Amino acid sequence: MKINNTFKLIITIVVSELAGIIGSVFTTPSITGWYAGIVNPAINPPAWVFGPVWTTLFALMGIAAFLIWKKGLDRRDVKIALGIFLGQLVLNTLWSIIFFGLHSPGGALIEIVFLWLAILATIVVFYKISRPAAWLLVPYILWVSFAGYLNFSIWQLNPAGSGQVACTQEAKLCPDGSYVGRTGPKCDFAACPGGNNDLWKTATSNGITFQYPETLLTTYINTQDWPPQVQVLNEPFTCTEAGEETARAGQTMKRMVDDRTYCVTKESEGAAGSVYTNYAYAFPSTDKTIIFTFSLRAVQCANYDDPQKTACENERSAFDLDSTVDRMARSIKFR
Repeated sequence: MKINNTFKLIITIVVSELAGIIGSVFTTPSITGWYAGIVNPAINPPAWVFGPVWTTLFALMGIAAFLIWKKGLDRRDVKIALGIFLGQLVLNTLWSIIFFGLHSPGGALIEIVFLWLAILATIVVFYKISRPAAWLLVPYILWVSFAGYLNFSIWQLNPAGSGQVACTQEAKLCPDGSYVGRTGPKCDFAACPGGNNDLWKTATSNGITFQYPETLLTTYINTQDWPPQVQVLNEPFTCTEAGEETARAGQTMKRMVDDRTYCVTKESEGAAGSVYTNYAYAFPSTDKTIIFTFSLRAVQCANYDDPQKTACENERSAFDLDSTVDRMARSIKFR
């Protein structure tokens, strides 16, 4: 039975996309589960990117296979080329099963080498039959090369048998103003430091007493001018948003923490591998305006190699300064 070119094109695209669909059976459940909990390299694309990219690549694969098939299955080189093409499709699906299904970055790293070689072989045999078909596979091998790098990085950042469990980088604010992350084996939040007052001290400034954390319990973010200084303005609270953080006057913006509005001014300057930021948190208190001023030093995460670089970036993204300042603000008492 002779199949016209339209049906050949449909068949090759459907077969190619089917490989992706089978792989997604193992991929999708892990995206929000196991994969979300492992340590990823800094340049790892967001999860939503992979779906559109792979759908496009599988479509290009299907078109490339069609260009070969229409040369005629009576040709021996066409049969061999399509056989190699189907082989790399199988390897493609197998990679998803190993990496996402078996949660084995190491096994997937070995497998992706064979996949890459199979794609290269497919390009070579396609080129001898149809150059356009070969060129259609170039984005595919480039993406798999990038995927191989990501696979290698994930394998390095998540050593098997280390007894470590890679959990999500969510953080919980403790009563003492510190933060704790999730830990193995079940990725529960770590216990908060004992007692509410052991890491919080009392400070007095301009006739006001308030509680403040003696330390932020962070590794890459450190206090400079601490505890905060307090200014009391005998005027109603107002906030005008303006400026840029790196400008001389800094950037001013409104922040809502629970039911309280803060007017936050930040002025940042980089020096010696760190970023120094001066903060001013203004908030209302009856008919007055109170302002906390202090400085923090944050190490530039680019100074480090992984895994310290990733740890630094995760700490930076989880750091919730607003909540700490809010607790200090709610503890103020006029003397």
